[in-house]
Amino acid sequence: MTQHAPITPAPVNSRRSRQAQTMRRWIRGRHSYMRNPSAAGIVTELLHARNGMLQTLSNGTLDMPYTRDLPLSHHHSGMWNTERTSVACRTSTMVRNQAAAASSATHPGGPLALRYGVPERQLRKRGQSVANVPRAIPGHPVHLGEVVRDARDRARLSQRAVAERSGVSLRTLREIESGRVRMPRLRSIERLAETLQDSRLLEHGATGASGDDIAYGHDDHLILRVLGPLSATRGHSVLNAGTPMQQSLLGLLALHANRSVSQEEMAHVLWGEEPPNSFHQLIHTYVSRLRALLTAHQDPETGTPSIVRRNAGYELRIEAECLDLLQFRELTRRAEYARLSGDLTLEVQLLRDSLQMWSGLVLEGFSPRLREHPLAMECGQQQISSALRFSYLAVTSGHYEQAIDQLRPIVRHHPLHEGLHARLMIALAGAGQQVEALALFSRLDRALRNDFGIEPGAELRAAQMAVLRGVAPVENSAPAADHTAGRKVERPYELPPDTHDLVGRAEHHPVLLHLTQGGSHTGLFGPSPVAAMYGPPGAGKSVLAVRVANSSRLHYVDGILYADIRNETSGATQTSAILERFLRVLGTPERGIPKGLTERISCYRSLLAERRVLVVVDNVAREEQIAPLLPGGFSSALLFSSRTLLVGIPGARHFPLSLFTTEQAFRLLARIVGEDRAHAEPDRVAEIAELCGHLPLAIRIVGRRLAARPHWSLARMAQRLRNEEGRLSELAHGDLDVRSRLDTHVASLEEPLRQTLMLLTDCAGPFTVDTAADTLGCSPAAAEDLIDSLVDHQLLTGPDATGRYELPVLTRLHARTRA
Repeated sequence: MTQHAPITPAPVNSRRSRQAQTMRRWIRGRHSYMRNPSAAGIVTELLHARNGMLQTLSNGTLDMPYTRDLPLSHHHSGMWNTERTSVACRTSTMVRNQAAAASSATHPGGPLALRYGVPERQLRKRGQSVANVPRAIPGHPVHLGEVVRDARDRARLSQRAVAERSGVSLRTLREIESGRVRMPRLRSIERLAETLQDSRLLEHGATGASGDDIAYGHDDHLILRVLGPLSATRGHSVLNAGTPMQQSLLGLLALHANRSVSQEEMAHVLWGEEPPNSFHQLIHTYVSRLRALLTAHQDPETGTPSIVRRNAGYELRIEAECLDLLQFRELTRRAEYARLSGDLTLEVQLLRDSLQMWSGLVLEGFSPRLREHPLAMECGQQQISSALRFSYLAVTSGHYEQAIDQLRPIVRHHPLHEGLHARLMIALAGAGQQVEALALFSRLDRALRNDFGIEPGAELRAAQMAVLRGVAPVENSAPAADHTAGRKVERPYELPPDTHDLVGRAEHHPVLLHLTQGGSHTGLFGPSPVAAMYGPPGAGKSVLAVRVANSSRLHYVDGILYADIRNETSGATQTSAILERFLRVLGTPERGIPKGLTERISCYRSLLAERRVLVVVDNVAREEQIAPLLPGGFSSALLFSSRTLLVGIPGARHFPLSLFTTEQAFRLLARIVGEDRAHAEPDRVAEIAELCGHLPLAIRIVGRRLAARPHWSLARMAQRLRNEEGRLSELAHGDLDVRSRLDTHVASLEEPLRQTLMLLTDCAGPFTVDTAADTLGCSPAAAEDLIDSLVDHQLLTGPDATGRYELPVLTRLHARTRA
């Protein structure tokens, strides 16, 4: 076999000769840089990986500890700057010669063709045996690009042919073979292995690619975390984000995610008040390195994450699923919406998920200029607010351990925050750890006095007294004292059980805010709040009233009274009987209850004037039923529900209840029948909501029937509801019945209104006042009065922008059956 002489560089001018001589000295270990052990390791890699050297030179950076933060032009401007390409080419030749000489002893057939880029077809032209060519230097891994190139040469296929057959882009294939793509997708490796019929590719994909190459799955996205120490991960691999300066810049861009950051702000965060004169060039270098890192791991569909130039600055474009900060903001936003809609179960779940994303302070371990950035401080405050809200809900519901688990790590990072310490003390005391709660108070008290010369605030003092007394404190409230000697003070709680699958309603928060006056005691600044909720039968007034009352129980610490007018005795003694029961549960002796209605009202209001009690009255039909139950003084409140707007109640604020949206109907059905069944037939859920007129009661009945019949599909239920004649019969389950609710409501109408309702069922679709007048056979003015009365009774909707009215779906079907 012919022995080929090593390839020698072509003659060059004196300047290039000096550069080549410097490179040879550098490679052979004679250069001063080689005194550094890290440099010796780089030379070893150069002798065994031509691609690695080319990549290092093309990036313009030597991977040495003392040169990592500066461009090469700052170290060897004459050698690396303008002649970088030619030097790289000569380096390639010299490395190839060095490798050939090193392997000649064991492989006399020629240089390491496969390892250093000599194609197999050139070996055949030289008459060399492919079998004698070593596939790797012993002890050094074979890189994926070399395996792909070798398999393609064996198959006698061009890069374009392989790309067309495998579905991998030609550019990607070239990048893989050249070694510039270090971590290709697992799917790409599988396609190439199938096309080239080479099992070695599958071994690289299964083992994460030998050596430094890692193959990722299709769902392995780059995840950037800043809620704690900065980290960049993909799959199970932790990525190297570069030098501390690069990491600081990446953290700053992440705080401004999807927003531009000026170079002046970057310079201030990285270097403070005195940045170097070349800070623009340095920032450009850091951004280029970070851009290369992100480009190697970006999603080909969205093109993110990436760093783009914008408005004389740089912007990190990244999806929310790839940055924990964006996920945290989204979870807190959804938790706030759940709070406003009264869905406390969902709010607790979202707050817990948001707090579990934290592993320390924002960008922990970096310089104070970055950790104390306004955006980082704002994010930290959001964490504290979420923790306080979560602990409040957890302690209120008796889940003390959950509150402790979330508060302890945050208290460690905020050792002087009194609010967090107070909540943790209450949670510890509730879990039976009173000694630890008092020890926590002592440590903070000692730190405040010794280090700052101040005493603990009122909130922390209240928590200490609550732990000592064994009672849970209530913010901004205290039980009213009993000023009547010998009277037994009772704290009744008469609410019926709450509904666990209640879907959040937008009306919840405004009603609760009105009853609690924003969480503060009204004192002498206003009368007792009165809230009136009204809506059609089956709109969910009773369920929402119970939920609102439960949400305000910590504000009204002396108890909650409840009465359902529909279940009380009828006639003139109805209100008197309710007052008698209220007086009894408030601790009034039997013989101390007055006989007359007026005396009972006076006694009732006197008791409420010195206490903080919430009175809930459901299903009020007339104003005279609720007027005697108005509380006296300024500390108690009244919440009642009705089907009509009762404007004669002094000081009442009215809250109309709307029907369900399609989304709310979906959430309710999903909670009753299960997420899987609802998500399997989303179109049928929307159809059921439409057939039920978006009435909450009707949708709840459908959910209970489906839950009782797990073998029924939602499509079958929708098919049964399409029959208008039997639809009302389908909407009944147990004690829930839409027909009976409508019967009771229609029966309470005066005869002219009942007749008007029956006649209006002949109007097909929306109608105007003139159309109604023709149908009713009366003047437009008389027709408008009758129509407005039906609107007041929630039996008609309208008028809309065009002046049209419409009968609700189920009301129209009910009126037809009664016509």
